[in-house]
Amino acid sequence: MRFDSLRLPQLPLVLVLLFLGWSAQAGDRLQLRSGSVALNRLQGQHVEESRQTPGIVVLQWSNRIDASTQQLLERRGLEVLRYLPEDALVIRNRGYSLDTLTAELGARAASALSSDWKVDPAVLAARDSGKKWVLISLFSGSNMSAFLQDLRRIPEISVLRLSSGEVAVALRGESLRQVASHDEVEWIQDLPIWQTLDFAMNASDRAASVAATPPALTGYESGTKLIGFEEAWMRGFTGKGQVVSMADTGVDTGVVATLHEDLRSVVLKGYPLGIGAKVWEDPQGHGTHVCGSVVGTGARSGGAIRGGAYQATMLPSSIWSPIMDNLAFPSDFNQLFKPPYQDGARVHTNSWGSPRNPGAYDGFASSVDKFVWENPDFLVLFAAGNSGEDLDRDGRIDPGSVGSPATAKNVLSVGASENLLATGGIQREVGKLRDGEKKWGVEPLASDKLSNNPNGIAAFSSRGPTLDGRIKPEIVAPGTNIVSTRSHHPKASLLWGEYDSEYVYAGGTSMATPITAGAAVIARQYLIEKASVSSPSAALIKATLVHSAIDLFPGQFGVGPKQELPTPRPNIHEGYGRVDLDRLTQLAGRTLFIDSRDGVASGATQEVSVDVAAGAGFRATLVYTDAPAAPAAARALVNDIDLEVVTPSGEVKSLNDSTNNLEMIEMGAAQAQAGTYRVRVKGKNIPQGKNGRQPYALVVSSS
Repeated sequence: MRFDSLRLPQLPLVLVLLFLGWSAQAGDRLQLRSGSVALNRLQGQHVEESRQTPGIVVLQWSNRIDASTQQLLERRGLEVLRYLPEDALVIRNRGYSLDTLTAELGARAASALSSDWKVDPAVLAARDSGKKWVLISLFSGSNMSAFLQDLRRIPEISVLRLSSGEVAVALRGESLRQVASHDEVEWIQDLPIWQTLDFAMNASDRAASVAATPPALTGYESGTKLIGFEEAWMRGFTGKGQVVSMADTGVDTGVVATLHEDLRSVVLKGYPLGIGAKVWEDPQGHGTHVCGSVVGTGARSGGAIRGGAYQATMLPSSIWSPIMDNLAFPSDFNQLFKPPYQDGARVHTNSWGSPRNPGAYDGFASSVDKFVWENPDFLVLFAAGNSGEDLDRDGRIDPGSVGSPATAKNVLSVGASENLLATGGIQREVGKLRDGEKKWGVEPLASDKLSNNPNGIAAFSSRGPTLDGRIKPEIVAPGTNIVSTRSHHPKASLLWGEYDSEYVYAGGTSMATPITAGAAVIARQYLIEKASVSSPSAALIKATLVHSAIDLFPGQFGVGPKQELPTPRPNIHEGYGRVDLDRLTQLAGRTLFIDSRDGVASGATQEVSVDVAAGAGFRATLVYTDAPAAPAAARALVNDIDLEVVTPSGEVKSLNDSTNNLEMIEMGAAQAQAGTYRVRVKGKNIPQGKNGRQPYALVVSSS
């Protein structure tokens, strides 16, 4: 394999070595966030423990785990809880000793689940004095009441139950091991502080750009013009018949009859989910702006400032807590996603997250993945974050700043590219913004403005990869100086500044994400009406958006040692590129859309053929919704299927990617050969499939 031809993301050397080690040590060691563990040696060192019957057990096999393994466990009354790389399952034991489990189940090794494996290394690394708040996640099926009783026996502990499976606890560091040793505990991490992901500007930033009167409209204000919405609308794709949802700070007055005129006819109802909330009004302003970017009709601007899917309907949730005066909600994602899902929403957008422990696949990322795994036609979007900085001062944004839950595998994570707006909003050089000298004080970043080059990535936009090397964000959209609806709540912020009495400017991955959600709604409508896919999976919508995105390489600063995007896509800055609805809504007729609900089995191969004409290019994109991973695992991928392409000359192209659940193989017109291409989806390792198989979405086109 030629690594130089595959354009792998730039990764720290330790990650590259770890990936190579995984391949060499498959089935030999557990790969955990806390470190690599030789389970068979561990069992051999604890002979007496092997005769005991612990409640939660890790079993590891020498061969691949498949559906027959799961069936064997079920016949013994053993409940499978999680998969751990490599080739191990976490199970709830039913009275068997470890020796019996290994002997009767053919496992190579077994061990009680160690308390050392259950705590996020970031929690252990913190040297906080006194008590600190952590979040404790329990295994499914745990006895919460009994666990709470045990917790309250610990001295100097404060307990707040958040959901059926999670507890927030304030404790001293010396009590962590005692709590982690409880059988019901799966994971302990820092309690997240949720925040909206609009990039915060201070008063001086806004004052430097205040206009006495609204600037003349150019058509670029909403961010939709840059990415082909107008062409999609002209072709009849406006979101009509689609239902979308969001979770945010609320929407305007929180009463449908008195909402902003742009939203009154498209918002059906709202859900107050914030702790202590009884209404879904927006006292902050962020949620109203987000809502307008998705479904705003433009009624107050004569249609000039409208959302991407302005004929879709919206079901917003408010996660603003009047008690906390911030985002705060019961952290059960079933409570967040289930009500709008049951009411018909199939796209859900989220412009919030946590900047703590960047890049980590934590309990929240796992919970989001679980919901999508169980509801595979529900596409969830999350903003990647605004933690992009150039702290090493090399003139290029540093890697590794994407926050959770955008680190989840099954969501579409969105970064911010630049809008094209020369007047209005914030027009300062980024080096002169709040903390700009520290974050972006070196050229070519320092003198860059926020919305002067649509081929650029916003300096603040969080970059990947995740800690386990996955490409995040997967896509970008305009997220600077975006004009959208203004909340009329008396406490609402003006965000990046007032456009007029009905609209405000804002920026951040918060703004890029709802624009992308509008694109996802259009993509869903297009797949139903043009590709004849009656109920597209989230994986197919995601694949279609990524497949039609435009690569922004080399970025906005030209080529050379400080070019913005060092490699073509995929890369850690833009993912697979910028949303392009003009391209997306012209795919039909020359594109194959496959939404395989049954999926592929481990060791099996499924193949389709596509003819490519002389002078045309070729692209194949594979996306699949993967089983949720254990937060304790060092690698989030559970089921591993691969994309492989055989060219007309017989050359086999494959990424052999065991990290991402999204793969693309493409050849431009200059590289592609005329003739028949065979596109294969191969089941490499499927330890936790659905009926032993992994569903997938595949988009293949010649252009």
